[in-house]
Amino acid sequence: QVLYTYESPTLEEIIHYTNQHSDNGLAEAIMRMVGFQKFGDQTVSAGKEAVIDHLTAIGFDLRGFNYIDGSGLSHSNTVMPIAQAKFLASRMKEEYFKDYFDSLPIAGQSGTLRHMFLNSDANGQIFAKTGTLNKVKALAGFIKTKSGRTLTFSLLVNNYAGSVAQVKQKMEELLTPTLDL
Repeated sequence: QVLYTYESPTLEEIIHYTNQHSDNGLAEAIMRMVGFQKFGDQTVSAGKEAVIDHLTAIGFDLRGFNYIDGSGLSHSNTVMPIAQAKFLASRMKEEYFKDYFDSLPIAGQSGTLRHMFLNSDANGQIFAKTGTLNKVKALAGFIKTKSGRTLTFSLLVNNYAGSVAQVKQKMEELLTPTLDL
């Protein structure tokens, strides 16, 4: 006789929550889960190997890429912004793209972007993932232009002077004009 049944959230729900809240613990767990699915091993090294194997198989440009953890909290993680933007563009053809896209915070409206682009034409038009470390600010994702195009972008700012708020403001100033493309 069954006393209790618990159903886990779906992977789609977990990814949505992780992306909206920038949940580093869940991001790390997802990387470990990928390692377990591919190698039967849920260690960090297995997760990293599974991710790098996948990126290699799909032709991701690994120049300048250094992958230390699933959360992105290590200052040793590195990636070229152009590689990131090309990767995002290549995912737009995948059957899971809509679920992934829908998991991203929306400028001025949800998740980690709800306080950015508030008084901008970009409010509701940028769908992206943030990243913040000491003296590092990242934003990568998609822009829906006024003409109906979907563009990808990646902004990575390192060793900046000033505040995070100033960097966010500059990001807004850089991205908002792309709505007219």
